[in-house]
Amino acid sequence: NAYNIYYGDINNSTKTLVNYFAANLGSSSWYSTVTPYYQIDNGVKTFASKSLVFKKSIDVAATKTVISSTDVMNTLLALFNAGKLSPDSNGVYTLFFRGDITATWTTNTLLYWLGDFCGYHGAFRITNGPIIKFMVIGDPSYAGVKGEGCEEIIISGTANGNLGADSMVTVYAHEIAETITNYANAWYFNSNQFENADACSWDFGDYTGNSNVVLGNKKFLVQRMWVPTKGCVISL
Repeated sequence: NAYNIYYGDINNSTKTLVNYFAANLGSSSWYSTVTPYYQIDNGVKTFASKSLVFKKSIDVAATKTVISSTDVMNTLLALFNAGKLSPDSNGVYTLFFRGDITATWTTNTLLYWLGDFCGYHGAFRITNGPIIKFMVIGDPSYAGVKGEGCEEIIISGTANGNLGADSMVTVYAHEIAETITNYANAWYFNSNQFENADACSWDFGDYTGNSNVVLGNKKFLVQRMWVPTKGCVISL
């Protein structure tokens, strides 16, 4: 289940396109690259969900110009406590922020959006409640020259003519694949600590024009995903 939270004043056309992508991703051929993954718990094999359902979009006023992962978790808790969202053990909550805000992410070191990452995913457990999985993605089109490292740079323009949304959905696809298959950072593709999306990061395969997939009736450009025995593929 997908929930989109927009932090700050993001324009409606961008939100509409991102929501459209989230609503149609689960039924796309691209999503088939996620479903072969499984976990074994006490001898029981459970495969990744074969469906992704878009549930809700909500706007949140920006109260900070720099948001940490702790800020993201507190924002989600506030939304739960206010009854604006419900804790969903099967949910993925994505916080999208405008590019004149920035984000930090602490792993072994303090990392910064654009300089170190385009998006990230994490998880935390609510006291006496479920594990909450979340993702954080910024709109690089607001960030001027600094944002180019996270933008889809295509001379002819992006697939839907919305640089912010078209760039964010590429990162969304990357992060949702990793969240579904590895929300707890329990495994890695190799010794470089690459997850399935990292192994094919910014690898769009062969395509013409400015897109490589169709979701619903719209075209998008998304990266390929690593699938065991097959390598980087756009679908199965």
